[in-house]
Amino acid sequence: MPAQTHETAAPAEPGKRPQGWLTIQFTAAAALVMLADALFYGHPLGISLALFLCILAAASACLNPLRAEPRRRWHAIVLLAAGLLPAVEDISWLSVTIALVAAAVAARMLTEARQLSWQEHLWAALRMPLSGLRLFSDIARASRSSRQRHSPAGILAALLGWAMPLLLCAVFATLFVSANPLLESWLKRIDLQAFLGQIFSGRSVFWAVTLCLIWPLLRIRSLRRRKRAIIKPSAAVLILDPLDPFSDRTIRRSLSLFNGLFAIQTAMDLVYLWGGASLPEGLSHASYAHRGAYPLVVTALLAAAFVLVAMRPSGSSERDPLVRPLVLAWVGQNLLLVLSALRRLDLYVEAFYLTELRVAAFIWMLLVATGLVLIIIQILSRRTVGWLVSANAIALALTLYGYSFVDTAVVIANYNIRHSFEMRGQGQTIDIAYLFGLGPSVVPALDRYAPRILAANHISPRSPWARPDLAIASGRQRLVWRHLGTQADWLGWSFRGWRLSRYLANTPEAPFRTIPMSPAGAAEGR
Repeated sequence: MPAQTHETAAPAEPGKRPQGWLTIQFTAAAALVMLADALFYGHPLGISLALFLCILAAASACLNPLRAEPRRRWHAIVLLAAGLLPAVEDISWLSVTIALVAAAVAARMLTEARQLSWQEHLWAALRMPLSGLRLFSDIARASRSSRQRHSPAGILAALLGWAMPLLLCAVFATLFVSANPLLESWLKRIDLQAFLGQIFSGRSVFWAVTLCLIWPLLRIRSLRRRKRAIIKPSAAVLILDPLDPFSDRTIRRSLSLFNGLFAIQTAMDLVYLWGGASLPEGLSHASYAHRGAYPLVVTALLAAAFVLVAMRPSGSSERDPLVRPLVLAWVGQNLLLVLSALRRLDLYVEAFYLTELRVAAFIWMLLVATGLVLIIIQILSRRTVGWLVSANAIALALTLYGYSFVDTAVVIANYNIRHSFEMRGQGQTIDIAYLFGLGPSVVPALDRYAPRILAANHISPRSPWARPDLAIASGRQRLVWRHLGTQADWLGWSFRGWRLSRYLANTPEAPFRTIPMSPAGAAEGR
């Protein structure tokens, strides 16, 4: 345990907190838990998350010493504001993650005297949920400090001072209950089991989890700089083990074999995917594309890991002149492999429509391709592995941040409807049930294309609907009710939801007309 802590340090020293500061932090934590209960428990998640994180960041700045210089303080404020924007736009797992990480990193930036690297910030943010368990050690430390400030005789006197009044109070209460039937009836109405159930209810679990999550921000511990052993280049001795699985000879042979093997796959993709050659009977381009879309990306990732081993400092690339060109050729083939995987996925989506998983797969493949391009740049410019990791981290962060503002449901709905059999006369029929499952965001797309869908449906023999007009109208109404129910609570407000509410206010009814039908026909349509 550090020799100096917030609750025991002298207030005259800079950066220290006076005695009793831990009690103030506990009080603030309790107030924030009550605020979280009012904002989140039993309410939909929305603008309440951004509001709570702003208050939590302000409390963290007030309860921890601000060691950062003014420039880094402004950087922390800008980072917090940028991180909360996706949560204001809409609530999703990605926007929530970005907001939480931004709040944790901003709080850490304000309290650290030195400027941390992004790896240290990310590691501290990921470790923060587990750091909440330090709450119990802080409570134990506070109790030990309290015992040190009071002598044993004083503690014993305090216990005895409370023991006699409480004992006599219990005796008098028992006598009053035995003498007063009304008090006795009131006590019998107390359901002890229900009382204990309230104590150990979901709400109390929510309080405990929230307290453990916010405590690391209210009591931030500075990260210690780790001392690394520095090995002088003159003292380094190169030892080549003939049995080393990553020896120069092994890596050169592996790269030669890998290039040959990947060349076969690349040639087949150039012929069948990009050249449009006919496949054997019974095998469609969609099936050929689906079989290889995801395994090829995994292959590229494994290849990238092998390249990092081959191109490590003082590795084979610096001793064997053939390793570097072989690595460049192999990375180039991996890049073609990822582009082929993108083409495969595009063919599969064209045949079987777009889904949330396939949208994520497109983005993931583009990130892998970006990583391979960065590997080529790193090899040609002879940059360090640390530069490569940082460049990939920046690409990933910018991609996820931008993707958090994209309404995936709208993209999927527009694409699937425009490429449906009802709209183009070829392809698959629209899976209305899947579109409805995407959420209320698809309502404008349904309104825009429903007239053409219904016009095509009346003459289409492939439609599975008996009454498509009623199916779409009833599904639209359910989505509208669901959205209005979410937005009725201001805590669930989001900018994206507000835009949809404005659209629904201007378009309260479906812009297509349903055909009246009998109850029997309605049952058949459902």
